[in-house]
Amino acid sequence: MILRLNSPFFLFRCPMSDIGSSSGFKPLGQKFMRPPEAKPEEKLRQVSDMYEKHFLREMMKAMRSTVHESGFIQQNQAEKIFREQLDDQYVDKWGEKGGIGLSDMIYTQLVEKFGVQMGIKSAVAKPQGPLPLSEKDNFAAQPFQHPGKKEAVSYRIDKKLPETSEVKAPWDGVLLGKKNLADDQTLVEIGHDNGLRSQLVFKGGLSNVSTGQKLQAGDTLGFLSSEAKSLYWTVEPGPESASE
Repeated sequence: MILRLNSPFFLFRCPMSDIGSSSGFKPLGQKFMRPPEAKPEEKLRQVSDMYEKHFLREMMKAMRSTVHESGFIQQNQAEKIFREQLDDQYVDKWGEKGGIGLSDMIYTQLVEKFGVQMGIKSAVAKPQGPLPLSEKDNFAAQPFQHPGKKEAVSYRIDKKLPETSEVKAPWDGVLLGKKNLADDQTLVEIGHDNGLRSQLVFKGGLSNVSTGQKLQAGDTLGFLSSEAKSLYWTVEPGPESASE
């Protein structure tokens, strides 16, 4: 017996309230609703969690391989499959409780590399210092690794001509502190609005600036003396950006 959709028997057995429900037929005019798209930071977090779980699963497999089966009781294939599924449950539970920190490390690196193009973080503007752009040909910059600061980027900017030059703020920010060092050296520390922190060390004097003062990019901080040979500039993440 062939039942047609418009037959009285079909309509009697399938009430209209069931047609279109999750367990029945959907109306012909109903459109397929797409799930809401995840935010960029959520996508990176999901990728980070996925890599951490993959690492933990591989670690569990390596640990299991070091345990030899007893010759008295042999495990069958069903027990091996159950053990793998149980290990997956362990990995999922570890992830729900915060994991081992690998996901956070991967997420931070992904944000640093792709955050600007994904719109998660804003691009860092071109610095307006620590020396005037018009005088860049009179100096030669050499990057070096600052001892004890792995995340910092340091530059030694050597002066080619014995002239007095202005020292300027690279980006907008607040003057965190200033200090006089030996051999007429001056140390200036700035907390920038973009989350970075600058530390400048040079031979010379400061201009009329005070701790806590709001600075604009290109504001004059001081002056390199004619005897100065180099200016040291260290850039590192600020406390808030480092903890994110």
